[in-house]
Amino acid sequence: MEQGGIDTYRDTEMNKSYEAIIVGGGHNGLTTAGYLGKAGLKTLVLERRPVLGGAVVTEEICPGYRISAVSYVVSLLRPEIIRDLELHKHGFEMIRMAGSLAICGDDHLFLNDDEVHDRKEVDRFSQRDYDAMLRCHDMVQTIGEVVRKQMLKEPPKLDPGFRDYLALFHMGLDFHKLSPDMRYRLVQMLTGSAHDFIERWFDSPMVKAMYASACFSGNFASLRQPGSAIPFFHSAIGEIDGEKGAWRLVKGGMGALTQAMAGFAQSKGVEIRAGAAVDKILIEDGRAVGVRLENGERLKGNCVLANTDPKRTFLKLVDPEHLDPEFIADIRQIRMGHSSLRLNLALKGLPDIKFFPSGVMGDWHCSDITIHPDIDGMEANYFAAATGHLPDEPRLEITIPTTLDDSLAAPGHHVMSVLAKYYPYQLADGLNWDDIKEDVADGIIAYIGRAMPNLPDLIVGRQMLSPLDLETIYGLTESDIFHGRHDLDQLVSLRPHPQAAQYRTPVQGLYLCGSGAHPGGGVSGAPGHNAARRVIADLKRR
Repeated sequence: MEQGGIDTYRDTEMNKSYEAIIVGGGHNGLTTAGYLGKAGLKTLVLERRPVLGGAVVTEEICPGYRISAVSYVVSLLRPEIIRDLELHKHGFEMIRMAGSLAICGDDHLFLNDDEVHDRKEVDRFSQRDYDAMLRCHDMVQTIGEVVRKQMLKEPPKLDPGFRDYLALFHMGLDFHKLSPDMRYRLVQMLTGSAHDFIERWFDSPMVKAMYASACFSGNFASLRQPGSAIPFFHSAIGEIDGEKGAWRLVKGGMGALTQAMAGFAQSKGVEIRAGAAVDKILIEDGRAVGVRLENGERLKGNCVLANTDPKRTFLKLVDPEHLDPEFIADIRQIRMGHSSLRLNLALKGLPDIKFFPSGVMGDWHCSDITIHPDIDGMEANYFAAATGHLPDEPRLEITIPTTLDDSLAAPGHHVMSVLAKYYPYQLADGLNWDDIKEDVADGIIAYIGRAMPNLPDLIVGRQMLSPLDLETIYGLTESDIFHGRHDLDQLVSLRPHPQAAQYRTPVQGLYLCGSGAHPGGGVSGAPGHNAARRVIADLKRR
């Protein structure tokens, strides 16, 4: 059986040997595979699910309706990776969205990158905030250049050798090139709170809430917690086609990206097997020597690369006797938590948005849409989720990709993607996600219906992915799409641990190539790129 050219598991080829075995066929694993195959290494990718791509997949939620099931937009994907892996040649194509629409309470703010229009929109709330938004954007992109330059570099060790000192020197040069004010702003962005950042730059409650929503997106923390602006900063420094901070849809859904990555890897001789779940990473004499699949098959490898998150890798796939107990204790303490769920809808028509003419598709439909409460409401959501309770008014990020991509549904029909936050992984009061998730989905649909009154009548099918589903179906421990929160003590040379921050791990021949490694989560491919470079360098020295 084959799916998109990827073999599902068959009980053949027992005990084959490879130079590299990659556990997990998500986008970082496939990035790693592409570079290893390009270097001429005999490489095998093993994906647990029958569908390749990890969380970067396109799936049919009901007959005739396809959608990006988990990850739904691209921004951080490095242009070097797009070029090196020839992704455009293998079918990867991005689509620009028309703008952004923020809905807060009974009002909205629609921006479409037209200066006259956008200034007029913002001036409804503040005569000062549009210029402040421009200055803030320029500031973030200027200081973000320092971070961008580190994305495809191995972080220095805490016990540095010559090369680490050299890396620290170059990092220091990049920091020194900033003006004193920009150095101050960079430190503020990394250590200050999202609340203080927003209060510093903006006046109107509407604009403040819009930026708070952006800080809320990739996080699970109070907006007043130090470091809570990091996720906003991380998501704002993407670069697409030379445009800084840009976001794009992928034609054919996000799965088209991972299919392009798989296509390149296969063209370089990489073997990819879906439906092949790894049960254990095999270790002999302190060295990773292969893997054992859940059905008992053993495969030999000169090295193993784990695209799984650090907790799954070190606490489940590696037997504890092969690791220092202190290291295990540290891994257990990695803070997880995106506290989100996904709701994907199949629609027989286009929903109206109450602020705009009904029955007409406009740029507002073709935009990134957020529905969120004010700052106090978002704070209440965090504290509710932190105690295992559900939010009254969630923060929702919505796209309707069929307004720009007609390959996902029949003409006149649409799919809608909803990311909802904060929804706790651990529920209070003895509740179980499997028991309540459809009721939660009903509540979210009713909540969206305040802004899109005809939405409930258009729904012909839906896919509800609770935090528990994100873990059990997609392998995201505690539903964390970033493989560990982006807190200051879980970044760069500390991600996920000083003994595993350079993609090598305490087990010789075992490497990390997923989002739990530097530079972290998001669809960037950077951890996969960096891990491949480390493996290639190590194998050359053997």
